[in-house]
Amino acid sequence: MSNGQSPDPTAVSLQCRCEERGSWFRVEDDEVLRWPVLEIAEWEELRECPVCARIWVQTWPEELESLPILCRPVPEASRRLKEIHRAPTMRPYCLARLGEHLGELKEQRLLCKKVDCERRRLQGSGYCLEHLIADRFGRNFAALGRETPIEEIDDGDPI
Repeated sequence: MSNGQSPDPTAVSLQCRCEERGSWFRVEDDEVLRWPVLEIAEWEELRECPVCARIWVQTWPEELESLPILCRPVPEASRRLKEIHRAPTMRPYCLARLGEHLGELKEQRLLCKKVDCERRRLQGSGYCLEHLIADRFGRNFAALGRETPIEEIDDGDPI
C-alpha cells in the first residue's frame, strides 16, 4: 500500500469498487472516508484504497456543505499532492457538472462574450467552455492562457 507493500489480503470485508468507478465520484457513504490518508492539504486529501491501493484525490470543489468528491489523479502514478495536475484531474468532474446544468455541451456559432476570447459559446450559455469552467470552478481548472492545452498535459501514461 502506501509503503510499497501489496494490498492487504485480509481486507475481505471491504469490497473494492475502484475499477467500476469513473474518473471521479461523489462520496455517498463514509466507507471511503475511512481510507488511509497519505497527505492532507487545506481542501484536499490524497487517499488510498485499502484493497487495491489505488490513489484518489479527495476534494471539496464547490458546495462546502456537501460531502467531497474523489478524483483519479493525473498523472495516475502521483503519490504526493504537489505532483498532481489539478486541471486535468478535475476536468471530468467540471464537464459532468456543467452537463448536468446545460445538457449536452455543444458549441454554437457565436463567440464567447469574454473580451478577446475567440472560442465559441456553449449552447445555453454566453460563454465558451473554458470561461464557464473558470467562472464556476476556478481559473486554475480552465485552459485559459495555457501554452499546453489540458488534453496534452502528460498524464503519466506512455503513448
